[in-house]
Parts: sequence; C-alpha cells; structure tokens
Amino acid sequence: MRLSDGVEWGVHACSLLAVVPPESALPASKLAEFHGVPAAYLAKHLQALARAGILETVKGPRGGYRLARPA
Repeated sequence: MRLSDGVEWGVHACSLLAVVPPESALPASKLAEFHGVPAAYLAKHLQALARAGILETVKGPRGGYRLARPA
C-alpha cells in the first residue's frame, strides 16, 4: 500500500507529538523544521488532523499542536 506524502508526514508528526508531555504543544513550524518539509505544507495536514479530532490546537505564544488523546 502506498501512502500519500501528506499522510506520511502527518503520521511522522503524530509520532513526534506522542512523546511530548500532555500539557505541552509544538508549533507547526518546529515540526516542519524537524522533518525538513515546508511549514505551510505540514500545517495544512495538521489542521486536517485537528478537524478529525486526532490533534488539538493550542492558542497563544506557547501554542501549537498536541495529541487530542493519550498515545
């Protein structure tokens, strides 16, 4: 089975977010930098994961994304 690039990067981002403490969040720009993909490209897929209830968004200066449920 072949996954699209967007799905693959979404899985990579979720894997990284699984080790982040529950009260913390990572911004899309840091996730994109870590994986070496454009921030806008990854942000589009992270937003889709948030709409699906897999991730939740955190607003503010220390905001970003985190898993919606424990890993």
